[in-house]
Amino acid sequence: MDKEEIKRLIDVDTSVKESIKENEKQLVETRFYKEFVIHTEKGPLVLNDVYITVERNKENDMEYHFRWVQENENGEATIEEKLMIDKDGKSFSIDTFKDYLQDLTLDGEFLFEENDKEKGRLAGITRDEKSKEKPIETKKEQKQQKESKAEEEKKVEEDLKKQGKDLKLTNFRKITDKHLEERMPEVFNNSIDYAMAYSETLGSFVILQKSYQMSEDGKLNEIWELNENVQTAGTNFKPIISVNENGDRIEQKVPLALLQTSEDNKEIAITLNAKDYGELDIETVDVMPCGNDTIHDQKRVARPVGMQGEGNLQGDGVESMKQRYDFDYDSGKDQNGTPIKSHDIAHGAIETMEEGGGRENGVIADEDTKIPKTSLTYGDLSKITGMTIQELIEHEGREDFSIMDIAQAIEEKIKEAAKENKMTVEGYKKELKKAPGKNLKEKMENANEAIQEQYMGSSGRGL
Repeated sequence: MDKEEIKRLIDVDTSVKESIKENEKQLVETRFYKEFVIHTEKGPLVLNDVYITVERNKENDMEYHFRWVQENENGEATIEEKLMIDKDGKSFSIDTFKDYLQDLTLDGEFLFEENDKEKGRLAGITRDEKSKEKPIETKKEQKQQKESKAEEEKKVEEDLKKQGKDLKLTNFRKITDKHLEERMPEVFNNSIDYAMAYSETLGSFVILQKSYQMSEDGKLNEIWELNENVQTAGTNFKPIISVNENGDRIEQKVPLALLQTSEDNKEIAITLNAKDYGELDIETVDVMPCGNDTIHDQKRVARPVGMQGEGNLQGDGVESMKQRYDFDYDSGKDQNGTPIKSHDIAHGAIETMEEGGGRENGVIADEDTKIPKTSLTYGDLSKITGMTIQELIEHEGREDFSIMDIAQAIEEKIKEAAKENKMTVEGYKKELKKAPGKNLKEKMENANEAIQEQYMGSSGRGL
């Protein structure tokens, strides 16, 4: 879709959303098709440049409304409805369509499915995720998805081994966002599928891609390989300013890893989704010099990416259509191709933090969220060390150390100290959280002293 088509889709969506409120209806989604075909006994009915709105009426039934944008006598754009399909599949239309559709029972979702198979017909969708209930998966469907994912992972491992790379992958998750290539064309291009995973062999996160390759016998095969445009070694202590899918929430956080790419002003953040049972996500990052042109003054604005298992139909991403339009078209771009909106968000966030009395505290996720590869939560890590996550990483002062690495190292120290004090690990953690101190070293010294005093007291010290 070009800039004008995206803007018009947003305008239609907004206009319909307002106009149907008086009838107590709710707009679920608006689709724009360059071509939409309904097969009938009289032949195919071809609808061009049609906007189809899916609406939930006050009886909670779904309706499908077919609308067109046309100009009136004054040259003003108007929206005209020419066809509607109700919950029973009955159609109501202008006379031109009646000859084709009379006595037919139509299924809106089936029509979508059939047309979406044909490349180039569906141009764009904007939907209200709150209005469209995600279908509850049956145990059978969950099992099938799990088996399918396992088969895909096996295929990835086999393909990589043939290339001499035994990466021992975990946390494999496919990237389903169709707009990723638009956002980072130099990094993601000409591939069928993308995925992320953690490599035990490399000790880092990796980005994978599936592409067509010609074999020696002339057959075209689908092969998984590493995306060479993304560095495989990436850990992090730099915070990002993360924008949610609708642009109505901005937060600063420290990702688990920050992967460099072939573009100096683009990075990929690996983050933890606390709401999604600790699933790993990726976010695309725009890197910008703000203030002085040094690495320490760089600001990073991150945008969400649609991932496997998020219910984003047709893999259309998690960002709203308006959000993508604001970033990629409306705001314009700087000389490096970075959206101006990213600069605006970065400066706005800096001002907000300064007004709030200083920088953000670096909270990564909910304090009860477990850090991968450890038994510690983010809350544990902060209480045990006496430092915020951001302070802890800055104190470590190593760019090759991620939060996960730091947590693992601290957990080993806790295990050793617990053994020396003849305590359980959980018992020592409790003492460590209570102990005063500005950092882990001070807290461990004070905790050990307190434990020894308790031991001596219980042994009859002073008798």
